Amino acid sequence: MIYSCIDIGSDTIKIVVGKIDNNSIDILACINTRMVGIKKGKIMDPNLVCESINLANTEVEKVLGFKIDKAIINVPLLNVDVNAYNGLSYPNGKISGDDIITCFKSSVSTIDNDLEVISVFPIHFVIDNEKKCDNPIGMEGEKLECKMLISTIPKRDLLPYLEVLDKCHIEVIDLSFNVINDFYNLNRDDYKDKCGAVVDFGSSKCEIGIFNKGLMIKGETLDFGSKLVDNDIRYIYKLDKVTARNLKENFAFSDSKYASDTEVMEYLTVDGEKIIINQKEISEVVEARLIELLKSVKKSLNNLTNHEISYIIVTGGISNMPAFSELVNRVFNNAIVINMDIIGARNNIYTEAIGMLKYYYDKLKIRGIDYTMYDNLEEKIGSNKKKIHEKVIEDMKKYCENN
Repeated sequence: MIYSCIDIGSDTIKIVVGKIDNNSIDILACINTRMVGIKKGKIMDPNLVCESINLANTEVEKVLGFKIDKAIINVPLLNVDVNAYNGLSYPNGKISGDDIITCFKSSVSTIDNDLEVISVFPIHFVIDNEKKCDNPIGMEGEKLECKMLISTIPKRDLLPYLEVLDKCHIEVIDLSFNVINDFYNLNRDDYKDKCGAVVDFGSSKCEIGIFNKGLMIKGETLDFGSKLVDNDIRYIYKLDKVTARNLKENFAFSDSKYASDTEVMEYLTVDGEKIIINQKEISEVVEARLIELLKSVKKSLNNLTNHEISYIIVTGGISNMPAFSELVNRVFNNAIVINMDIIGARNNIYTEAIGMLKYYYDKLKIRGIDYTMYDNLEEKIGSNKKKIHEKVIEDMKKYCENN
């Protein structure tokens, strides 16, 4: 099955096209470009956002030979509400995926029209008032009931995203939250029987999801992100925005004890003065800010749930920094940082996008749906690669003839 997804962030946009087969994923295209026009998850300038999406899609075209025209997208975890609902359907003998979908739809139909459903997690099914199970497909029964957790957000928060994607001629196939994507990316069976948390650090916001037995039961967005680290570097060393970001991503360490006290870089300040930046010193600046942010997250987790938190999954682009895992485990003793090791997407900025594909695949499997977004895509890719190869050979021949 081949799916495409778009991870729309305030700072970057990621488009990933992948083939999933028996829980194994192959990356066909993986693109990351700058996003402009979004601030803290809210679309401020739809035209700039549309330009950013089209630019990223043009990069996809260079890889695949054509632009994507449908995708799963992530939506910000703003004003989220999670509640339990009951659904009902009446199968005619053997239970099928259609019966499960009817069961889901019966509960969704009771939700306020001002709300948009983002996720539907079945807690359990009951067949003929007596047999409880996790997946009833193929079983016999005349009455199917389902208890489920449904998360919603106000339609006013979602509509700007749908309008922008429509303007870009991309059909939105499904929606998801990044904290759910992160959970499905890791996909550890031992976490599905425990209570835990997912912490997703964005550039300007931090999203937190509380999970119990594999189901998201609460969500919250904190009004800070990794850009605060950039701002500290800019202020202390009087540097421009691009230089500060480059130092954070390519020079500093999250935990200063792993940094070198002899490694230095020379830069010009915004005032034109030369400055020598020591790796140990800049890492201490980064470390101080990250510890402050992680402690704020810890406080929020304590406020969100009274359950014992058995695990904490931490993700986000900031987790690419060296020694980030070591620093996180100084604040949380039960945390794990997801590190992407999939061929074609070996960068932590793709954590949410890869998780989105896995989540969607699992979602279809539970509903008994066999669906791919693109038919014969691999044949098209092979054909396009052949054309590119032939053009390279032709250009080389022309070059040799002229020289």
